[in-house]
Amino acid sequence: MYVALIFLSFLQSVIGFTLMASSTMKFKEPIKKRIILGLSVMIGGILLLTYTLYARGTDSVDRFAILVILGISLSWYLICAKDRFFVSLFSFLSFVNIYVSISFISDNLSYGFTGISYMLVRFMIRLLIYLIILPLLYKYVRKRFKLVVETLDKEWKAANIVPFMFLVIQIMVLYYPVPYWRWVNNSWSRVIIISVYFLFLAVYYLLSVQATAIVDKYGLEKRHLLMAQQEKLWEAELQRQKQEIMLANQQRHDMHHHNTVIMDLLQRSDLTTLKQYLINYDETLDSHYSELYCQNPIANSILNFYAKQARQENIKTNFNVLIPEVIGIDHVDLTCILGNALENAFEGCLALSEEQEREINVTAKFFDKRLRVQVTNTCDDVIFDNDLPVSKKEGGGTGTKSILYTAERYDGTAGFTVMDGKFISQIVLNVK
Repeated sequence: MYVALIFLSFLQSVIGFTLMASSTMKFKEPIKKRIILGLSVMIGGILLLTYTLYARGTDSVDRFAILVILGISLSWYLICAKDRFFVSLFSFLSFVNIYVSISFISDNLSYGFTGISYMLVRFMIRLLIYLIILPLLYKYVRKRFKLVVETLDKEWKAANIVPFMFLVIQIMVLYYPVPYWRWVNNSWSRVIIISVYFLFLAVYYLLSVQATAIVDKYGLEKRHLLMAQQEKLWEAELQRQKQEIMLANQQRHDMHHHNTVIMDLLQRSDLTTLKQYLINYDETLDSHYSELYCQNPIANSILNFYAKQARQENIKTNFNVLIPEVIGIDHVDLTCILGNALENAFEGCLALSEEQEREINVTAKFFDKRLRVQVTNTCDDVIFDNDLPVSKKEGGGTGTKSILYTAERYDGTAGFTVMDGKFISQIVLNVK
């Protein structure tokens, strides 16, 4: 029974660390194969510990068990993590600190028990700690950490100093010169390590505050850009409406002149000139005509803006849009989704020569409190990095990231793929 509890303790450590690491990890493709490979390595490490446990006894395992557990966890990162090196290093070192602190806390709270009772109490305390930590990581930390990963760049190199220094301090205090399980009750090392943990929490809290401030600042700047884009679209819409009003007034004023010309051509039976005159008159009306693609004024304004741009560049457009006037999505967010998707599609078509097929297709529908948008455009070769298309424009790429952030804020999804020479943007927003 005692040996079985030791084995379960090792298994608990590996599973707990892996689940913690997965909470902030972006997985490599293909995800399923990566996870299977990572689990295979994990099972191999557990089997190694099990063999050593039965062959050499518990004392021999205690000396290197933590190294095997950390080796398994490191292999999980190397196999599955898609994040940048310093992001993965920060995450790994942070969770190593958490794992070591969980081991210390559970061992000390189990102090006073012996044998099977000690292992059982220790196992239950660790299980309780994991049950508290894991939901917090997945519910509150995961989404925010992703935003910080995308926002920060070179700052991650400096950020790694914090978990590394705490790990060094923990190792020095807990294991040298005497490991913590051999400390006497009144050892000052207990006070020191508890102080280190409070300091650890305080520093991480400050890092979180600073990172949140940076993310919020970036989000505010992005929102201002989107509001400027929305204002530009509204100005274009207002200008079109003014032109339509002016055209209507002009047509009413000039109607009797048109009627005079038409009557004169009819009296002279000059049907050829009359036909050409009516065709030219219709073309003049069409040039000032604004399409009504849907009932939503924001979406309609964006679609009209890019439809006009596409016509000027001889780009075919096909819009199948059913968006009601009120859908519960912020105007700026709707501008972000449609504006950025259409801008990317328009620029993708412009990259093609006029001899190539240039076409933009938009399908957008709102039902069941969910907005589904698909924008497809013909394109040239597209390079992807971390599932995001790499922009050839200097300083580009913010549009697709803005779409991703907005989709996550609405508990939705956004994806970008290339199929049969066409770039496809698919976005889903869930209205709360």
